[in-house]
Amino acid sequence: MVDRKRVNVERDRLSSLPDNLIHKILSFASTKLAVETSVLSSRWRYIWTSMPCLNFSTKDFHTLPKFSTFVKRVLLGRNNQIEVASVELTFRGKVSQPFVGRILNYVLSHNVPQLSITFLPGKKIEFPLSRISSRSLKHLTMTGYAYKQSITTTPDWEMPALETLYIHCLTLYEGDNTDERISLFSNCASLKNLTIKKCVMGGGLYSFNICHPGLTSLTLEDGFTGVNVDTPQLKKLTIKQWEGVHLISAPNLSSLHYKDLSYIADEDDDYDDLLQLSTDLLHLEKANICIECVIKEKAAAHKIVCLLQQLQSVKFLTLNLEIVKLLSSYMELISHHPSPFANLKSLKIYPVNVTRPKVTMSNEVKNYLLGSSPDATLTMVSHEEISAVMNVASAQNLMRELQVLLDQWKEYCETNIAPVKQDKAPMKSRFHERMTYWENLNEPFHKGYENTRDITSLLQNIEEVLEKVPRSHRAKFQSRFSGLRAEAETIMDDMIDRVMIQCDKRPRFSNILFR
Repeated sequence: MVDRKRVNVERDRLSSLPDNLIHKILSFASTKLAVETSVLSSRWRYIWTSMPCLNFSTKDFHTLPKFSTFVKRVLLGRNNQIEVASVELTFRGKVSQPFVGRILNYVLSHNVPQLSITFLPGKKIEFPLSRISSRSLKHLTMTGYAYKQSITTTPDWEMPALETLYIHCLTLYEGDNTDERISLFSNCASLKNLTIKKCVMGGGLYSFNICHPGLTSLTLEDGFTGVNVDTPQLKKLTIKQWEGVHLISAPNLSSLHYKDLSYIADEDDDYDDLLQLSTDLLHLEKANICIECVIKEKAAAHKIVCLLQQLQSVKFLTLNLEIVKLLSSYMELISHHPSPFANLKSLKIYPVNVTRPKVTMSNEVKNYLLGSSPDATLTMVSHEEISAVMNVASAQNLMRELQVLLDQWKEYCETNIAPVKQDKAPMKSRFHERMTYWENLNEPFHKGYENTRDITSLLQNIEEVLEKVPRSHRAKFQSRFSGLRAEAETIMDDMIDRVMIQCDKRPRFSNILFR
């Protein structure tokens, strides 16, 4: 006879796992899903109450009041004997919403070390960072959307325990402080890792200072504001596509990654936007320099030579081929200079723009780069190799962009054009209601057209890129692409069904409407 109880236990291996492993698995999902597992069995009933990672998102609810009620019940029902390791909040709406204050108060009162806040697309909002000033917070991430959100950061807020700070797509305010020695992050005494992406300064300010004695890693990406960096302990510095003054004082820097592909100047440009170092980098191990210049190339070449002279201790150097071409065009700038790289072990050169003609490195430039380190390894990456890598990356990015668009469109359909029950009342008695239906459906139709156009364009772009992807990667991408295309068709069909149910009509051409 078969032991059914034994069979069921063997089948439900997940329930037999210890709580910490179940918590780890559920940490990759939302808290809403974790709570929903309580209906599975008595084993799962209270698992969610001891979750060390909380992940709240308004995307999981149709209305903010329902979300607020859920947050309140979760926080009240938690087993507070179990410490919370991290809290993630993803929301759309006003910062004054009760659930925002409730979550932040919980984080501060329970000494949660890690907090992540993501603002979904919506109206411009003000989020003073003073709301989350904390003496226990160690890791803070704040992500906005297309510069529409802002946080107010002033030198008087304190986060003495903060070690990692990541801010993305936000507007920063430095307050009324006039002391140039005080920067935005002066009161974060323990700060080690700082990342600023796609951020701008508000209040009419055009530059800010990062002066910190303990900062070891700094990343600046896609910015339009001048920045001065004074960080004596900085080890790793990354600057990518940041338009502004880069006056760097980091004498102990060991890794530098600098990328500027929009270096287009007019006739009056004095080239102050190019990276400037206030001292030689005597402890530099790795450097990746990528610069492409268009106008007044000789002045740019002069700045590049000055920059290379300051990297004399580097051991592993990577340059883009366009720099080599620029140096070859102005040999007089390096003809009287010996090679500055006496400790060089490896030199890698690659092209940024694979559509431009191939460039060979002249002997003069080769001697300038390798003359003081004849045993260094030289690697010349071909246009074909870079093109293959770029196509793979492009396919990944386009598919990721398509997935985000599909998720947003699906959420919009479920939130704004949910099916409604049809009324059996006579048509004449519902005339005003019918007119209101059509007025309300005007926006979904326009959004449907725009989203379908964008989705179709992305699908076509992905198809074109997949033809250029190396065969070794193509099968994997093709499988994922087929899944995305099927998902897009399903979402469009669902949207049509929802609209037609609300209209109480189903024209025969409905399936053609968005194709």
